[in-house]
Amino acid sequence: MNCRIRYSLLSAIVIALLSCEGRSSRQPVQAAGPSPEKEMLAVVNRQLAAKDKDIIEAFIRRKGWAMEADSEGYYRMVLHRGKGAVITANSTVELRCDVYLLDGTPRYLQQTRVFQLNNTAEIAGLHKGLLNLHGGDKVRFIFPPHMAYGLPGDRDKIPPRAIVRMEVEIISPPAP
Repeated sequence: MNCRIRYSLLSAIVIALLSCEGRSSRQPVQAAGPSPEKEMLAVVNRQLAAKDKDIIEAFIRRKGWAMEADSEGYYRMVLHRGKGAVITANSTVELRCDVYLLDGTPRYLQQTRVFQLNNTAEIAGLHKGLLNLHGGDKVRFIFPPHMAYGLPGDRDKIPPRAIVRMEVEIISPPAP
């Protein structure tokens, strides 16, 4: 009889365990917020952006330039107002660009290229900075690293985390 009770008890335990298979009473753990590493990176990014802003604004004051600051961190100054059509979000324009480091070191001079807004994977600030300008405009930009060549630079003439100044002439009217 003792054997029969053991067998029944063992059978009941096995049936109970098998009936619970696939049903977990544990709920997945939800993250309460960003990880400490992500929070630290966000703090460092904000500190670097603030430092870049201070450097750019001190440079502009020393030069005595009247530049407009954009909420995303780049600066723009129209040197000559053209009479061409207005550049919109999906315009394609031909540009002549001179690219300098903030200290004035020339990096790319007299580059002429076709630039399609919102479709070129380079210089995010230029996409935003060209909006609402006109064909024929000559413009000076200063872009912090996150709006220019980013953390790695261009791996050629632009060093990592470089603030760049661009002198841009819109030489063709925007095409839709």
